[in-house]
Amino acid sequence: MDEESQVSERTATDLVRYALACHASGKPIKRENLKTHVLGNTPTRNTRPLLDRANELLTHNFGLRMVPLPSHEKILTNNAKAQPAATKWVLQSTLPNDARQRLELAQTEDQQAILGFATTVLSLVFVSNMSVSVDQLVLYVRKLGPPQCIAAPADTREATSYASDAQMESAAREAIGYLTRQGYLDKVKLGASGGGEHGAETQATQATQATQLPTDDRHDEGMMYTWGPKARVEFQPLDMARFIAATTGQECTDEFIKTIGRAYGSNITASQ
Repeated sequence: MDEESQVSERTATDLVRYALACHASGKPIKRENLKTHVLGNTPTRNTRPLLDRANELLTHNFGLRMVPLPSHEKILTNNAKAQPAATKWVLQSTLPNDARQRLELAQTEDQQAILGFATTVLSLVFVSNMSVSVDQLVLYVRKLGPPQCIAAPADTREATSYASDAQMESAAREAIGYLTRQGYLDKVKLGASGGGEHGAETQATQATQATQLPTDDRHDEGMMYTWGPKARVEFQPLDMARFIAATTGQECTDEFIKTIGRAYGSNITASQ
């Protein structure tokens, strides 16, 4: 192996280490951070071979792969050809379900609570044709009761039974904000011509129209929540149908999957 190839192999290995570190901390792998944490002074004009080699190492050694997080605009338009190159990635398992479950990393109680809460919230959006109004989502989260670890700072938490309506509202919105920052939810503005994701407008349009709204309603009027980029990578429609069946105590039959598919807005197949 010549010197250039050795440098490329070391850089790919460094990328694997960085990707695993991001995965362990629950953070996306950002293109803008690759130079700081991986490339350093290594000259490279094209990162594609580096990404491809890192994926080969991840798949062979860890049963993982880097997958791009869809951009906000791609979520809204569903048009991959019009989108720029990926700027963020997350790791996704390449192992079969049974093997993946056996090899799951141990999670803290807080991590388990957050994942269960996030999955439940996403399931509610899922069966609402993938879009829920801000007020409706706040109501859902209030009823669910967000985990205390994300509802408020530790020194200001209060028992739910003693919380006022204002405190419960604040806790619900904070929890929704947390899921949005984590990439599980995405807040979009509906166009006048349609509902659901297909009528949504880009964030640039949102910013323009927001200045035309009354101050008190500027952030929520006409806004909807849909799945964010992280949710679209980590949760598949069939898996979500199985989760809903399990949490509602029903058998995940073909007929049940068809019913969930109608609520989701698209047929759910085994390939999904």
